[in-house]
Amino acid sequence: MSDPPAVPAPRSRASAPPPERRPRQAGARRRRRRVLRRVSGTGAPEPPVSRLPGAGFPADLATLVSLLAALLFYAGAVHTRAYFEYFHIDVLALGLSFAEFVMRSLRLVTAPVVLTAVVAVVVLRDPQLPSRSLSRLLPPTLIGRLRRVARGLARLHLLVLGVAVAMLFCWSRIQPYGWLVPVLLAVGILCGQPPAAGDGSRSGGIRARGAPLAAVCLCLLWAVALAAHERGLRDAERDADHLVGRTAVVVFSTDRLSMTGRGLKVKDLGQQMHYRYRYTELRLVIERGGRYYAVPTGWRHDTDSTYVFRESDDVRIELMPGAR
Repeated sequence: MSDPPAVPAPRSRASAPPPERRPRQAGARRRRRRVLRRVSGTGAPEPPVSRLPGAGFPADLATLVSLLAALLFYAGAVHTRAYFEYFHIDVLALGLSFAEFVMRSLRLVTAPVVLTAVVAVVVLRDPQLPSRSLSRLLPPTLIGRLRRVARGLARLHLLVLGVAVAMLFCWSRIQPYGWLVPVLLAVGILCGQPPAAGDGSRSGGIRARGAPLAAVCLCLLWAVALAAHERGLRDAERDADHLVGRTAVVVFSTDRLSMTGRGLKVKDLGQQMHYRYRYTELRLVIERGGRYYAVPTGWRHDTDSTYVFRESDDVRIELMPGAR
Protein backbone atom coordinates (compact mmCIF):
# COMPACT_ATOMS: atom_id res chain seq x y z
CA MET A 1 0.00 0.00 0.00
CA SER A 2 1.52 3.32 -1.11
CA ASP A 3 2.13 6.27 1.23
CA PRO A 4 -0.08 9.46 0.87
CA PRO A 5 1.48 12.34 -1.05
CA ALA A 6 3.31 14.78 1.12
CA VAL A 7 1.83 18.28 1.38
CA PRO A 8 4.45 20.98 0.67
CA ALA A 9 5.10 23.32 3.56
CA PRO A 10 4.23 27.03 2.91
CA ARG A 11 7.10 29.17 1.97
CA SER A 12 7.92 32.10 4.18
CA ARG A 13 8.15 35.49 2.50
CA ALA A 14 11.62 36.72 2.27
CA SER A 15 10.43 40.34 2.54
CA ALA A 16 8.58 39.82 5.79
CA PRO A 17 10.59 41.48 8.53
CA PRO A 18 11.25 39.76 11.79
CA PRO A 19 8.82 40.59 14.60
CA GLU A 20 11.39 42.73 16.44
CA ARG A 21 11.99 45.01 13.45
CA ARG A 22 8.35 46.03 12.88
CA PRO A 23 8.18 48.68 15.66
CA ARG A 24 11.40 50.22 14.36
CA GLN A 25 10.11 50.49 10.79
CA ALA A 26 6.75 51.88 11.97
CA GLY A 27 8.55 54.55 13.99
CA ALA A 28 10.77 55.36 11.02
CA ARG A 29 7.71 55.75 8.81
CA ARG A 30 6.06 58.07 11.34
CA ARG A 31 9.19 60.21 11.59
CA ARG A 32 9.43 60.36 7.80
CA ARG A 33 5.80 61.49 7.54
CA ARG A 34 6.36 64.21 10.15
CA VAL A 35 9.40 65.47 8.25
CA LEU A 36 7.46 65.53 4.99
CA ARG A 37 4.60 67.44 6.59
CA ARG A 38 7.02 69.92 8.12
CA VAL A 39 8.76 70.47 4.80
CA SER A 40 5.49 70.84 2.87
CA GLY A 41 4.10 73.29 5.45
CA THR A 42 7.17 75.46 5.41
CA GLY A 43 7.76 75.57 1.70
CA ALA A 44 10.18 77.95 0.20
CA PRO A 45 8.70 81.44 0.23
CA GLU A 46 7.85 83.02 -3.06
CA PRO A 47 10.19 85.70 -4.19
CA PRO A 48 8.86 89.17 -3.40
CA VAL A 49 7.26 91.05 -6.25
CA SER A 50 9.54 93.74 -7.45
CA ARG A 51 8.02 97.14 -6.91
CA LEU A 52 9.47 100.48 -7.69
CA PRO A 53 9.84 102.94 -4.81
CA GLY A 54 6.65 104.98 -4.47
CA ALA A 55 4.82 102.94 -7.13
CA GLY A 56 1.62 102.91 -5.07
CA PHE A 57 1.52 106.65 -4.45
CA PRO A 58 0.18 107.63 -7.92
CA ALA A 59 -2.60 105.05 -7.65
CA ASP A 60 -3.54 106.20 -4.15
CA LEU A 61 -3.45 109.83 -5.26
CA ALA A 62 -5.61 109.08 -8.31
CA THR A 63 -8.15 107.27 -6.12
CA LEU A 64 -8.27 110.12 -3.63
CA VAL A 65 -8.67 112.73 -6.38
CA SER A 66 -11.46 110.69 -8.01
CA LEU A 67 -13.36 110.38 -4.73
CA LEU A 68 -12.91 114.07 -4.01
CA ALA A 69 -14.12 115.04 -7.50
CA ALA A 70 -17.18 112.79 -7.14
CA LEU A 71 -18.01 114.30 -3.75
CA LEU A 72 -17.58 117.84 -5.09
CA PHE A 73 -19.79 117.04 -8.07
CA TYR A 74 -22.46 115.62 -5.78
CA ALA A 75 -22.39 118.61 -3.45
CA GLY A 76 -22.28 121.05 -6.38
CA ALA A 77 -25.25 119.40 -8.08
CA VAL A 78 -27.36 119.59 -4.92
CA HIS A 79 -26.34 123.21 -4.25
CA THR A 80 -26.96 124.31 -7.85
CA ARG A 81 -30.35 122.65 -8.01
CA ALA A 82 -31.50 124.30 -4.78
CA TYR A 83 -30.19 127.68 -5.95
CA PHE A 84 -31.93 127.75 -9.33
CA GLU A 85 -35.13 126.14 -8.11
CA TYR A 86 -35.53 129.20 -5.90
CA PHE A 87 -35.72 131.25 -9.12
CA HIS A 88 -38.12 128.70 -10.72
CA ILE A 89 -35.43 127.39 -13.10
CA ASP A 90 -34.91 123.70 -13.80
CA VAL A 91 -31.20 122.97 -13.48
CA LEU A 92 -31.42 120.14 -16.03
CA ALA A 93 -32.59 122.61 -18.67
CA LEU A 94 -29.40 124.63 -18.22
CA GLY A 95 -27.11 121.82 -19.38
CA LEU A 96 -24.32 122.52 -16.91
CA SER A 97 -21.13 120.49 -17.29
CA PHE A 98 -19.27 118.40 -14.72
CA ALA A 99 -16.63 121.12 -14.26
CA GLU A 100 -19.29 123.76 -13.63
CA PHE A 101 -20.91 121.67 -10.92
CA VAL A 102 -17.52 121.15 -9.29
CA MET A 103 -16.73 124.88 -9.46
CA ARG A 104 -20.07 125.77 -7.91
CA SER A 105 -19.43 123.31 -5.07
CA LEU A 106 -16.44 125.42 -4.00
CA ARG A 107 -18.91 127.76 -2.33
CA LEU A 108 -19.28 125.07 0.31
CA VAL A 109 -15.55 125.05 1.07
CA THR A 110 -15.29 127.10 4.25
CA ALA A 111 -12.73 127.21 7.05
CA PRO A 112 -14.63 124.75 9.34
CA VAL A 113 -15.07 122.30 6.46
CA VAL A 114 -11.39 122.42 5.54
CA LEU A 115 -10.32 122.01 9.18
CA THR A 116 -12.64 119.04 9.65
CA ALA A 117 -11.40 117.39 6.45
CA VAL A 118 -7.74 117.83 7.47
CA VAL A 119 -8.37 116.35 10.92
CA ALA A 120 -10.29 113.41 9.41
CA VAL A 121 -7.50 112.65 6.93
CA VAL A 122 -4.83 112.79 9.63
CA VAL A 123 -6.80 110.55 11.98
CA LEU A 124 -7.62 108.01 9.27
CA ARG A 125 -3.99 107.96 8.18
CA ASP A 126 -2.70 107.31 11.70
CA PRO A 127 -5.43 106.68 14.30
CA GLN A 128 -2.88 106.63 17.14
CA LEU A 129 -1.45 110.05 16.28
CA PRO A 130 -3.81 112.08 18.54
CA SER A 131 -3.13 109.83 21.53
CA ARG A 132 0.62 109.98 20.98
CA SER A 133 0.53 113.74 20.63
CA LEU A 134 -1.53 114.17 23.77
CA SER A 135 0.72 111.79 25.71
CA ARG A 136 3.64 114.13 25.09
CA LEU A 137 1.76 117.24 26.16
CA LEU A 138 -0.42 116.02 29.04
CA PRO A 139 0.39 114.06 32.21
CA PRO A 140 -0.45 110.33 32.24
CA THR A 141 -3.10 110.73 34.93
CA LEU A 142 -5.03 113.27 32.87
CA ILE A 143 -4.76 111.10 29.77
CA GLY A 144 -6.17 108.15 31.70
CA ARG A 145 -9.11 110.24 32.85
CA LEU A 146 -9.78 111.44 29.30
CA ARG A 147 -9.76 107.87 28.04
CA ARG A 148 -12.22 106.80 30.72
CA VAL A 149 -14.47 109.75 29.87
CA ALA A 150 -14.29 108.87 26.17
CA ARG A 151 -15.20 105.24 26.86
CA GLY A 152 -18.06 106.38 29.06
CA LEU A 153 -19.39 108.66 26.34
CA ALA A 154 -19.06 105.86 23.79
CA ARG A 155 -21.35 103.70 25.91
CA LEU A 156 -24.04 106.37 25.47
CA HIS A 157 -24.34 105.69 21.74
CA LEU A 158 -27.92 104.54 22.17
CA LEU A 159 -28.77 107.90 23.69
CA VAL A 160 -27.19 109.69 20.70
CA LEU A 161 -29.19 107.53 18.29
CA GLY A 162 -32.35 108.21 20.28
CA VAL A 163 -31.79 111.97 20.09
CA ALA A 164 -31.30 111.73 16.32
CA VAL A 165 -34.51 109.74 15.90
CA ALA A 166 -36.40 112.22 18.08
CA MET A 167 -35.14 115.09 15.91
CA LEU A 168 -36.61 113.36 12.86
CA PHE A 169 -40.11 113.75 14.33
CA CYS A 170 -39.64 117.51 14.67
CA TRP A 171 -37.92 117.98 11.32
CA SER A 172 -39.52 121.32 10.45
CA ARG A 173 -38.54 122.85 13.79
CA ILE A 174 -34.83 122.10 13.54
CA GLN A 175 -34.32 123.73 10.17
CA PRO A 176 -31.87 124.97 8.91
CA TYR A 177 -29.88 122.53 11.06
CA GLY A 178 -31.37 119.33 9.70
CA TRP A 179 -27.91 118.10 8.71
CA LEU A 180 -27.27 117.44 12.41
CA VAL A 181 -29.57 114.40 12.27
CA PRO A 182 -27.39 112.27 9.93
CA VAL A 183 -24.26 113.49 11.73
CA LEU A 184 -25.63 112.28 15.07
CA LEU A 185 -26.65 108.99 13.48
CA ALA A 186 -23.12 108.49 12.14
CA VAL A 187 -21.57 109.36 15.52
CA GLY A 188 -23.92 106.99 17.33
CA ILE A 189 -23.11 104.13 14.97
CA LEU A 190 -19.36 104.68 15.28
CA CYS A 191 -19.48 104.94 19.06
CA GLY A 192 -21.53 101.76 19.21
CA GLN A 193 -18.78 99.63 17.67
CA PRO A 194 -17.12 97.21 20.17
CA PRO A 195 -13.64 98.87 20.22
CA ALA A 196 -15.18 102.29 20.83
CA ALA A 197 -17.66 101.07 23.42
CA GLY A 198 -14.88 99.38 25.34
CA ASP A 199 -16.57 96.05 25.97
CA GLY A 200 -13.46 94.13 24.98
CA SER A 201 -15.12 92.10 22.24
CA ARG A 202 -13.83 91.91 18.73
CA SER A 203 -15.97 91.63 15.66
CA GLY A 204 -15.18 90.68 12.12
CA GLY A 205 -16.83 89.95 8.82
CA ILE A 206 -18.86 91.94 6.37
CA ARG A 207 -21.90 92.08 8.62
CA ALA A 208 -20.05 93.28 11.72
CA ARG A 209 -17.68 95.75 10.04
CA GLY A 210 -18.93 96.50 6.53
CA ALA A 211 -22.57 97.18 7.39
CA PRO A 212 -21.85 99.87 10.05
CA LEU A 213 -19.27 101.51 7.80
CA ALA A 214 -21.73 101.59 4.90
CA ALA A 215 -24.40 103.10 7.17
CA VAL A 216 -21.97 105.78 8.34
CA CYS A 217 -21.05 106.65 4.74
CA LEU A 218 -24.71 106.96 3.79
CA CYS A 219 -25.37 109.21 6.78
CA LEU A 220 -22.45 111.45 5.85
CA LEU A 221 -23.66 111.69 2.24
CA TRP A 222 -27.09 112.60 3.57
CA ALA A 223 -25.51 115.30 5.74
CA VAL A 224 -23.58 116.68 2.75
CA ALA A 225 -26.77 116.79 0.67
CA LEU A 226 -28.72 118.60 3.41
CA ALA A 227 -25.93 121.10 4.02
CA ALA A 228 -25.49 121.78 0.29
CA HIS A 229 -29.24 122.21 -0.22
CA GLU A 230 -29.50 124.59 2.70
CA ARG A 231 -26.50 126.60 1.49
CA GLY A 232 -28.00 126.83 -2.00
CA LEU A 233 -31.26 128.22 -0.64
CA ARG A 234 -29.44 130.76 1.53
CA ASP A 235 -27.31 131.90 -1.43
CA ALA A 236 -30.41 132.30 -3.59
CA GLU A 237 -32.22 134.29 -0.90
CA ARG A 238 -29.22 136.55 -0.44
CA ASP A 239 -28.93 137.20 -4.17
CA ALA A 240 -32.67 137.84 -4.43
CA ASP A 241 -32.40 140.47 -1.71
CA HIS A 242 -29.59 142.25 -3.61
CA LEU A 243 -30.80 142.04 -7.20
CA VAL A 244 -29.87 145.64 -8.00
CA GLY A 245 -26.20 144.76 -7.83
CA ARG A 246 -26.40 141.99 -10.43
CA THR A 247 -25.85 142.40 -14.18
CA ALA A 248 -28.63 144.52 -15.73
CA VAL A 249 -30.56 143.23 -18.73
CA VAL A 250 -32.10 145.68 -21.22
CA VAL A 251 -34.60 144.19 -23.66
CA PHE A 252 -35.53 145.93 -26.93
CA SER A 253 -38.55 144.61 -28.80
CA THR A 254 -40.45 145.52 -31.94
CA ASP A 255 -43.75 144.61 -30.29
CA ARG A 256 -45.05 145.07 -26.80
CA LEU A 257 -44.36 142.08 -24.60
CA SER A 258 -46.96 140.81 -22.17
CA MET A 259 -44.59 141.14 -19.24
CA THR A 260 -45.20 142.74 -15.87
CA GLY A 261 -43.39 142.69 -12.58
CA ARG A 262 -42.42 144.73 -9.55
CA GLY A 263 -39.92 147.38 -10.58
CA LEU A 264 -40.09 146.59 -14.32
CA LYS A 265 -40.09 149.68 -16.56
CA VAL A 266 -41.16 149.86 -20.21
CA LYS A 267 -40.71 152.82 -22.54
CA ASP A 268 -42.16 153.45 -26.00
CA LEU A 269 -39.37 154.86 -28.20
CA GLY A 270 -41.70 155.79 -31.08
CA GLN A 271 -42.85 154.32 -34.34
CA GLN A 272 -39.72 155.46 -36.18
CA MET A 273 -37.58 153.03 -34.14
CA HIS A 274 -37.27 149.43 -35.28
CA TYR A 275 -37.09 148.27 -31.67
CA ARG A 276 -39.92 150.39 -30.40
CA TYR A 277 -40.22 149.15 -26.81
CA ARG A 278 -37.45 149.10 -24.23
CA TYR A 279 -37.68 147.14 -20.99
CA THR A 280 -35.34 147.99 -18.13
CA GLU A 281 -34.87 147.18 -14.43
CA LEU A 282 -34.25 143.51 -15.19
CA ARG A 283 -31.42 141.55 -13.58
CA LEU A 284 -29.67 138.52 -15.01
CA VAL A 285 -29.80 135.23 -13.13
CA ILE A 286 -27.86 133.12 -15.64
CA GLU A 287 -27.20 132.88 -19.38
CA ARG A 288 -26.99 129.48 -21.05
CA GLY A 289 -27.18 128.53 -24.72
CA GLY A 290 -28.23 131.99 -25.88
CA ARG A 291 -31.06 132.16 -23.35
CA TYR A 292 -31.10 134.91 -20.74
CA TYR A 293 -32.91 134.14 -17.48
CA ALA A 294 -33.84 137.43 -15.84
CA VAL A 295 -36.07 138.78 -13.06
CA PRO A 296 -37.27 142.32 -12.21
CA THR A 297 -35.50 144.22 -9.43
CA GLY A 298 -38.57 143.91 -7.18
CA TRP A 299 -38.89 140.17 -7.76
CA ARG A 300 -40.49 137.99 -5.08
CA HIS A 301 -40.04 134.24 -4.87
CA ASP A 302 -43.63 133.37 -3.90
CA THR A 303 -45.56 135.37 -6.48
CA ASP A 304 -43.38 136.61 -9.36
CA SER A 305 -42.17 134.89 -12.52
CA THR A 306 -38.74 134.45 -14.06
CA TYR A 307 -38.47 135.57 -17.69
CA VAL A 308 -36.49 133.83 -20.42
CA PHE A 309 -35.29 135.92 -23.40
CA ARG A 310 -33.56 134.92 -26.61
CA GLU A 311 -32.22 137.27 -29.25
CA SER A 312 -33.96 137.28 -32.63
CA ASP A 313 -34.93 139.70 -35.37
CA ASP A 314 -37.66 141.08 -33.10
CA VAL A 315 -35.78 141.05 -29.78
CA ARG A 316 -32.39 142.48 -28.86
CA ILE A 317 -30.62 141.95 -25.54
CA GLU A 318 -28.13 144.31 -23.93
CA LEU A 319 -26.17 143.65 -20.76
CA MET A 320 -25.12 146.52 -18.52
CA PRO A 321 -23.52 146.86 -15.07
CA GLY A 322 -25.82 146.72 -12.10
CA ALA A 323 -26.27 149.47 -9.54
CA ARG A 324 -23.34 150.08 -7.20
